[in-house]
Amino acid sequence: MDLKELLDESCIAMDVSFQQKAEVLDAMTKNLYEAGIINDKTQFRKAVEYRESLSETGLEDGIAIPHGVHACVNRAAISYVRLKEPIKWESIDGKPIQHVFLLAIPESGDKTHIRMLSQLATMLMQKKAREALNRIHTRQELYEIL
Repeated sequence: MDLKELLDESCIAMDVSFQQKAEVLDAMTKNLYEAGIINDKTQFRKAVEYRESLSETGLEDGIAIPHGVHACVNRAAISYVRLKEPIKWESIDGKPIQHVFLLAIPESGDKTHIRMLSQLATMLMQKKAREALNRIHTRQELYEIL
């Protein structure tokens, strides 16, 4: 699975300002909807909220990987936002989040979401990759990290 192929260019936003997690997830859901990746914003947000209620999706070093699995997802995809300023988000290390990778996963019964999460998390475990996220300025640079 190539993460670059899952990251739709129209679903990447750099240095945006939001104050709350809900604002970030709403904007990312809207991007996925406008890109035709999901066909129901409300149902997808409910799926993401359900997952958020199970446990934190914030990892370490300012990175979060929220995700939603639902039949309204037309194809597996990733949306990315780098926030201008970190915001409060439930995370493993208790620190605020600045980088959000929202995974949209079809409800197909296969293990797409596990493979997506595993590959992305493995990549983000590398300190070099995490540090590079703070230095990128273009979509192409993000694709190079992935």
